[in-house]
Amino acid sequence: MSTHLDRNRNLRETKQELAEKLLAIPESKHQEKPKDGGFTPAELMEHLAKAEEFNLKFLRKLGPKQIENRKVKPGPMYKSILDSFQNLKRTAAPPMLKPAKMPNMQEQHARWMTHLNEVDKFVSQVASSDAPFIKMNFLFGTLSADQFMDFQEAHIKYHNHSFPKE
Repeated sequence: MSTHLDRNRNLRETKQELAEKLLAIPESKHQEKPKDGGFTPAELMEHLAKAEEFNLKFLRKLGPKQIENRKVKPGPMYKSILDSFQNLKRTAAPPMLKPAKMPNMQEQHARWMTHLNEVDKFVSQVASSDAPFIKMNFLFGTLSADQFMDFQEAHIKYHNHSFPKE
C-alpha cells in the first residue's frame, strides 16, 4: 500500500524531472518568453522555487507536530485553484510567486532543490496521509498531507502541460 511518504517520493521525482527538462533548455533560451505569454524557462524555475518557499513559510511557523490535533479544513481558494490546475486552466501566479526579471536558472534550481529537501523533512513528521500537515493562510486553510500533495501534483502537472514547449 502506498503511503504519504511514497507519494512524496514520487512527487519529488516528478519535480526533479521538470527541473531537468528546464535545465536541458539551451542557456540562450533561458530568458525567452513563450508565445502564450507564460514564464520563460528561468522564470518558471524561480516560480517553482518561490512556491516551495511559500509552503515552507507556513511549515516552519507551525509544522505537522504542532498542528496534529487541529481539524483538517481547506479554505475557500484551495479547491478553486486545485480545480484550475487539474483542468489545466490558465491560472495567474499570485504576486508573491511571480519571478523577478531575468532570474539565473542555476541559482533558482539550487534554491528549489534546497527547499524540496526541507519539505521532505516535514513530510516525514506527519503520521498519516489524512493527518493535518500544513496550516496556511485563511484562503487555503489547514490541509492534510494528501490534500497538500494533491495540490503539489496538480501544480506540477499544470506546468508540465503548459511549459516547456518548443
